Amino acid sequence: MFKPSFLSAAILAVSTAAPVMAQTLETTPVSGKAPDEVLVVIASRTETPLRQVGSSVSVLDEQALKTLGTPSLVDALRTMPSVSVVNTGGMGKASSIRIRGEEGHRTLVRVDGVDISDPTSTQPSAQIQHVLNSNVARVELLRGPQGMMYGADAGGVLNITTDHITQGSKAGVSLEAGRYDSRKTAGFIGGGGERGDFYLSAAQVDTDGFNAFVDTSVAEAGGLDDDGYENTTVHARGGWNIDPELRAQLVVRDTDSTSQFDKCFGADPQDCVGYFDQQNLRGSITHQNAAGENTIAYSKTDVERTNYASGEVSYDTEGTIAKWELNGNVALNKTHALVYGAEHRQDEVNELEREQQGAYLEYQGAYHERVYLTAGIRQDDNEDFGGHTSYRVSAAYLFPKMSHGVVKLKSSVGTGFRAPSLFEIDYNRSSDGAELPALAPEESQGVDVGIEYLGSDGTHLEAVLFDQTIDDELYFDLVSYSGYLQSEQSSESRGLELIGQWPLSDQWQLNANYTYVDAEAEDGSPRSRQPEHLANIGVRYTPTRDWTVALDWRTSRDRYEGDIKIEDYEVLNANVRYQVVEGIVVYVRGENILDEDYVEVPSYDGNNNLTGYYNTSGAAGYAGVEFTF
Repeated sequence: MFKPSFLSAAILAVSTAAPVMAQTLETTPVSGKAPDEVLVVIASRTETPLRQVGSSVSVLDEQALKTLGTPSLVDALRTMPSVSVVNTGGMGKASSIRIRGEEGHRTLVRVDGVDISDPTSTQPSAQIQHVLNSNVARVELLRGPQGMMYGADAGGVLNITTDHITQGSKAGVSLEAGRYDSRKTAGFIGGGGERGDFYLSAAQVDTDGFNAFVDTSVAEAGGLDDDGYENTTVHARGGWNIDPELRAQLVVRDTDSTSQFDKCFGADPQDCVGYFDQQNLRGSITHQNAAGENTIAYSKTDVERTNYASGEVSYDTEGTIAKWELNGNVALNKTHALVYGAEHRQDEVNELEREQQGAYLEYQGAYHERVYLTAGIRQDDNEDFGGHTSYRVSAAYLFPKMSHGVVKLKSSVGTGFRAPSLFEIDYNRSSDGAELPALAPEESQGVDVGIEYLGSDGTHLEAVLFDQTIDDELYFDLVSYSGYLQSEQSSESRGLELIGQWPLSDQWQLNANYTYVDAEAEDGSPRSRQPEHLANIGVRYTPTRDWTVALDWRTSRDRYEGDIKIEDYEVLNANVRYQVVEGIVVYVRGENILDEDYVEVPSYDGNNNLTGYYNTSGAAGYAGVEFTF
């Protein structure tokens, strides 16, 4: 239940709110808009032109996702600046997304406003490997410490929006097949009008995969097996326009997957199967008129996981995250506004549970159409760890507008915190009578400063310096396995982001990003598996309206596992799409077309000897067809 003393001030503002500014960055010009005209929502949960944004945001829209063509969303995320992905053996295997060198559990992932974090994880984070690309319309990534607005910490926020149709009707079916006996089937139907709209989609992916983990002794004996994956995702979204000012909406999503994997604790470490079922729902009511906009919503994430090792149950758990949220805004005048929100969250994992409440307020101001400022504060009250205050301040300054574009200086500074998870607390509580110190929340601080050029022809150039610090970082005792401990030293990630988008001609476009990350653990050593250098180059060629040819190259360099350097690698992917007639598109896609032999996750013993590694895909080809009606 809400505590009235904590939330009443925000709720009283419902009747007086008004629309405000929002923030975005479109990394591809397929919308036809110049970058400074594009709107984003993620930075302050309200629409704001990119030229006014002081935070660092990246976007993949629907056309960019189709051009990349990957069935799994996590592979599309690899092309975004400052994003590194760690995968353990192919599609559907455990994966994490790291932003600016931070651990994967520091990234909050939302789908249509629902926090899809898995509460049963050691550190609750999204099981991003189970999110399919089908019918995703937009991905917005907020890089850096943004705890003020979302309650997340140093990594960032990933906001995923699914497709929907508000006028008319539309339906579609797509089919794909390729290497590793992989198959994908997806379909959708939707429609809308003055009174409301609906959208229903379903997707199924099935692959035999390849051997996930190579153990040296098993490899010599020839005992390798393929580790397959199945995923069925059903998504429904419906809205009812009760009157011109009031709208109700319901979103329901179910993901059911089965993944074979290796290196479990059974008689046969290759005979491992994991079942994952996640259900998400969100119901909301939004009131909007000339005076303002407010949304009250309830969302719930329910996760069930069961793992089998050699046919026996090795892990079985379930958990939920339930949230009540109020989000709104009020315009004080044409150039000054307030954004506010409040939430009540309850986590449950088996017999464990915890509540947390939060409220935030942000000021947004525009001065002489040249300076744009935000300043916000958030207060959280955690049942186990008490109150915590976080903040964020951002600024954007526009130089006098030129005929061909806008130059912007920007900067943001913010803080966040992460309370120890229910798992971490419970593990320490049940650790064989060991006397462990009481755990405290981790605290994060970050600052970035950058310069952007937003060209009227679609050119976008950006350079950002960032520095982030984690204090009181939690880590597991790998020496005596006593439990979770807390570092007395700070860990830090700092670096440089360079981002470019150039429309070279009517037919050619070049996209590129480079990230330098110096990520240090609390002892000063390089953070495990975090590349110091990340780069992506994408070339798009559209000779006619019907053809699209895409080449995407990425590289990861200077990664370490302890004191050992992991080999660098480069991967080249390609995708060719052809519209046969209106409503029918065929495509062929090649992944790792140069057949690079590389490793993302190696395994070493106590003497730094390589004992095994998780496999990655070799050269693979896929073909598919899309029908829309």
